[in-house]
Amino acid sequence: MDSLVISEAPIVPLFYDQSTAFYPKNIEGLEGNALNLLDLKKVRKLSKTLD
Repeated sequence: MDSLVISEAPIVPLFYDQSTAFYPKNIEGLEGNALNLLDLKKVRKLSKTLD
């Protein structure tokens, strides 16, 4: 169905989903991105849990 719609009509799908992440307070640098891909390059675990 997708290929039929794309080939027959010039459309631009405009849909943005929302994601929610729950993680411990001692994790920093974990951020979302436009593709909802998990990028762990900047993530680090702190030695102590923040209060």
